[in-house]
Amino acid sequence: MRLYFLIVLLVGIACNKEAALTPDPVQPLYTLPQGNHEYDDTIVAWYKKYNTFVLYKFTQLDYAYNYSDKKTDSAFNANPAYIASTLQYIREELLDVYPEAFLKTTLPYKILLASYIGAGNTRSATGFSATSSMLAIGWADSTLSKKTPAERKQMRGWLHRSYMERVVRTDGTIVPDAFKALAPPSYGQVPPARLLAEGIVEPYNNQLNVATDFLAFIQLITSHTKDELEAGVLRSQVDEKGLIRKKYDVVVSTFLNRYQVDLQAIGNRP
Repeated sequence: MRLYFLIVLLVGIACNKEAALTPDPVQPLYTLPQGNHEYDDTIVAWYKKYNTFVLYKFTQLDYAYNYSDKKTDSAFNANPAYIASTLQYIREELLDVYPEAFLKTTLPYKILLASYIGAGNTRSATGFSATSSMLAIGWADSTLSKKTPAERKQMRGWLHRSYMERVVRTDGTIVPDAFKALAPPSYGQVPPARLLAEGIVEPYNNQLNVATDFLAFIQLITSHTKDELEAGVLRSQVDEKGLIRKKYDVVVSTFLNRYQVDLQAIGNRP
């Protein structure tokens, strides 16, 4: 009888020990809301819907950390007076144009609202930045409201490029094989003066590769109407080998068929 009770006691101790070693659920890195404003309700609602933190208070590490490296520039916290208008910009330019299913699989872990992005007092030309886990929007200040319609269309291209850059960083399969097949054997061997002739719409730089080539087409398509493209880079005088049109067709059809996203419809918007 004593042996029986001893076995039961030992089993009970073992079970309790195992239960004690069960880890607690991982807690989120951030807490919402960050303040007590009307726009905080919007931010919390977006988190519940998309599991994405929209942060207007953040650290340099939140911005710069990219798993294996760090960004060398900085993002500066949003001007509180312009947070609501920046959220409206996100709604109009991202949430209203992509299908819900696409948003729920591609929105980053965090979106940072910054007054501006840059190095020191030098403002980023695009105002957007991305890492594997983050999309930063550096227009949460008075400058956004001063942009002309033409400038806002240019910004739209930068925004969608940065949005897709984050996706490419985490899922390289978004670049279709048909697009890769149209790439040159070596981007570094294409002279700057021959980029368009070889189907490359990205300006010459040392980072040219198939991913930046692909992202440049997303930027181009989402910032221009189809008529503008037909009168521009799709003209035979520019697209000497027809490679730009072929890449354009691949990008547009891939997003339509795979994700139900009409990139050209985004570019056609006012």
